[in-house]
Amino acid sequence: MTDCTKYKNLIEKYLDGLIADSELAELRVHAEACPRCREEFDRCVLMQSAVKQAFSSSTAAEQVRASLLEKLPVESSRFVGTAWLAGRRAAVAAAVVLAAGVLAGFALGRFSGPGQTAPAVTAEVPIGVGDVQGMVLVRHEGSGLWQALKADSHIYLGDAFHAAANSGCILRWADESTLELNQNSMLVLKSYNGETQFYLEHGELTAALESPHPPFFISTPHGRVEALGTEFTVTVE
Repeated sequence: MTDCTKYKNLIEKYLDGLIADSELAELRVHAEACPRCREEFDRCVLMQSAVKQAFSSSTAAEQVRASLLEKLPVESSRFVGTAWLAGRRAAVAAAVVLAAGVLAGFALGRFSGPGQTAPAVTAEVPIGVGDVQGMVLVRHEGSGLWQALKADSHIYLGDAFHAAANSGCILRWADESTLELNQNSMLVLKSYNGETQFYLEHGELTAALESPHPPFFISTPHGRVEALGTEFTVTVE
C-alpha cells in the first residue's frame, strides 16, 4: 500500500466521522508535505464545515448547498486513484442539503466532530420498527452519526429518533403496543427496565398501549406525563 493510498483511506474515515485522534494527527502531518493530499483534505474540511453550519443554524439548505458548490471545483480530482472522492463530494453536497432541511436548528454540540471514534452501542431493547414514511433518522447514544431508520433496524437504549417534514415512523412492542412519531419530531429512548420512558424534545407522538401495560412515561421540556390509559397524544411546540 502506498503512502497516498493509506492517507486516501484516512481521508475517507475523516469524511465518515470515524477517524481516531492519532490518525487525524498523522493525516495532518502527511498533508503538510503532500500537495495532492493537502488539496483533498482541505476540501474535506470545507465539507465538514458546511455540514456543521447546516446542523448549527437555520441557514436555508439551498444557501448552504450553493456556498459549498461554489468552493468545490467541478473538474475531476487529480488525486491518484481517487475517483471515489468525486462521487463522495457529490454525495456530501447532497447530504448537506438533507442536513440543512432535516436537522437545521439543532445545537452544534449535538454534532460529533471527526476526532471521535464510533462508540459501542448500549443494550438492545425489544422494540421493533413498524411503518417508516419519508426520512426518519436514528442516532445511537454517544455517537455523532445519524443513520436512516429502517424496518429491520435494531433499537438500543439511548437511541434518538428524528422525523423530518412529511415523515414519521411506528415503534412496536411484542404485546402490539405502538408509538407513532409524527413529522418534525425528536424523540429519545431514556429508560427500558420494568418501565418505559421517552423524552419528546419537540413534535408530536401518539401511543396506543395494550392493557394492562408496565409504567410508561413521556418526558418533555415542560414536564413528565404518565400513561394511565391506553391511547394518548403528546405534543411539544
